Amino acid sequence: MKWLQRVIQAWQKARELSYLGRGSFAVAITLLIISMLMGWHRTHPDEGVDAALQQAQQAQMDVPQGILVLSSVLPYLNLWVRLGVPVLLIVIWRRWGDLRRLMLPVSIASVSMAVWAIASDLVDYIAHSHMTEIGEPPVPLAFAFKLVFIALVFLSVPLALQYYRKIGILERYTLRTFMHPLVFCFVSFFTLWIIMDLLDNLKDFQDAKYGVVRVIRFYLGMIPFVYTQILPVALLLAVLYSLTRMSKANELISMLGTGRSLFRVLLPIFLCSVYACVLNMAASYYWGPRAEGSRDASVRGMSVHAADSIMAAAIMYHDEQSHRTWYVGTFPYSMRRGSERMHEVQIREMDAQGRLARTIIAPTVGWSPRVGWRFYDGKELIYRDGNVDAIKPFPVGQDGQNILVVRGIEETPWSLVSYALRPDFMSVPELVSYLRAHPKGADDKLAPFRTHFWHRFALPWQAMALVLVAAPLGVAYSRRGSVGGIAGSVFIFFIFMFMNNLFLNLGKGGHLPPWLTVWMSHLLFGTLGLILFSYRSRNRDLPSFKLRLSKLKPQIARPRNRRSPLPDASAT
Repeated sequence: MKWLQRVIQAWQKARELSYLGRGSFAVAITLLIISMLMGWHRTHPDEGVDAALQQAQQAQMDVPQGILVLSSVLPYLNLWVRLGVPVLLIVIWRRWGDLRRLMLPVSIASVSMAVWAIASDLVDYIAHSHMTEIGEPPVPLAFAFKLVFIALVFLSVPLALQYYRKIGILERYTLRTFMHPLVFCFVSFFTLWIIMDLLDNLKDFQDAKYGVVRVIRFYLGMIPFVYTQILPVALLLAVLYSLTRMSKANELISMLGTGRSLFRVLLPIFLCSVYACVLNMAASYYWGPRAEGSRDASVRGMSVHAADSIMAAAIMYHDEQSHRTWYVGTFPYSMRRGSERMHEVQIREMDAQGRLARTIIAPTVGWSPRVGWRFYDGKELIYRDGNVDAIKPFPVGQDGQNILVVRGIEETPWSLVSYALRPDFMSVPELVSYLRAHPKGADDKLAPFRTHFWHRFALPWQAMALVLVAAPLGVAYSRRGSVGGIAGSVFIFFIFMFMNNLFLNLGKGGHLPPWLTVWMSHLLFGTLGLILFSYRSRNRDLPSFKLRLSKLKPQIARPRNRRSPLPDASAT
C-alpha cells in the first residue's frame, strides 16, 4: 500500500501548488488573445454560422447582419468554453470547500456558458427568421422566453452558491440533510430508468449497430426529459426521509427550541424545492419534450431498420383549397436540419370538377424555403377526363439525377407533419407555432394542443404541491406517527397523479377550459398542504378522518356469571 500513499501525497502536493489555478486561467486568456490576433474565426468558423452562410449564398440572398456579427464572435466563444472547462475543473479542485474563493470562478463560468448558449441559439433563429427548414413559422416571443430560461439556468448557479454561503449553520445542516437523499433519489431513479429502457431497446441498438459512445450520447440527451419525470417522486421521498430522520433524532424540536418557527426551520427545504421546480420549468419548456420526441423518433427508426430516425410515418394530408392529397411514407426527424428527405411520397391533384388531374410519385422528396419542393427519381402522371393521358419521368438535373422542381405548391413539410404530431412530444414554441398555423381548426382537434401548452407551465410545479403536503406529514414531535405520515404521503402521491391525469384528459377532450384543468390538482393539493402545515406549525394534531358505522355509544362489556342458578323444583 506504499504506492497508494505516494499517490495521495502527490495529489495533495499538486493541490497545494502555488498559483496553479491563476496560472491556468492566465494561459487560457493568453491563448484566446493569440487566437484573436491570428484570425481564429476565419480558419475555424462555427458550424451553425457556416451552414447559414452557405444557405444564403446558394439562394443568392443577403446575409443577415446578425449572422455576420455572430460569425466573428461565436468561434471565440467556442474556444473559450473548450479552454474554460479544464481550467474550471482545476480551480474547483483547488478551492473546494472555500466558498468565498469559489464564487468568482463559478460566476465567470456561468456567465460564459450563458452567453455561449444564447449566441448558439441566435444563429439558428436568425438564419431561419422567416421560416424553418420544414416550413414551421417562427414565434419570436416563445424564442425570447427560451433565451430567458437559458440565462436563468446558468446564472442561477452562482446565486444558489451565494445563498448557501450566506445562510447560518442550522440552515446549512437542514439543507445538507435534505440534499443527500435528493441526490441519491435522482441518481437511483435515473439509473433505473436507463436500465429499463436499455433492456427494452437493446436489440434495436444492436441491429442498428449503435456503438457504446452513441448509446451514451443517446441517454445523455434524455437527461432533461428524465428529470421532469422523476422530480416529483424524488422530492417527495427526500422530504419524507430527511424530516423523518430529523424528527426521530429530536433535531426539529431542538431547532424550534431556539425560538424559530417551523416555516423558518424548513425554509431551506422549500427554497431548494422551488429552485428544482424552476429548473424543471426550463426543461419542460423546450428541452424535455424535444428529448422525448427525439427518443421516440429514434426508437421508431431503429424498429424498422431505417437509416434515420422517423418523426412520423404513414402521413395522410388533404388540403381543401388546393384540392391536393398527400401521402408520406416516412418523415425523418433530421429534416428539421434540412439534411434529410421524406420517403415514399405521393401527391394527387384534383381539378375543379373533382376529377383526378395529376399524380406525382417519388421515392424521396426534399424541400427548402428558398427553392421549394424537389421530387427525386420518380414519375409524373397527367390525367384527362379522369384517365391517364401521359406518364412523364422526371427530367435529368445538372448532377445527373432525375429531379422535378415544383414551385407553385403552397404546402410545406410542417403542414404535412403537424397533423400527425402528438402534443405530448412538442415544446412550447412548437405548440404556439402549431396553434398559429391552424387558427381555424376544429375545437376538438386543437384542445389537446391548447391543454399541453398550459400543461408545460403547470407540470413543473407538481413537485412543489407534493412538498407542501409531505412536509407536515413528515414532521413528528414524538417517536410515534412517522410511519403513518410516510404512508399517507405515498397514498396522496398516487391520488395526486390520478387526479392530474384525470383533469388533463378532461382538458384534452374539451370538457373543461385548458388553463383550468392543468392547475386544478395543484390548487387542491397545495391548499391541503397549507392547511396541514398550519396545523403542524401550531403544534396541533393533524385532522383524522374515521368512518363511523354506527351512532350507538360503545358500552363496557361486563363479565358473565359462570355459575348459573339451578332451576327451582317447586316451580315445576
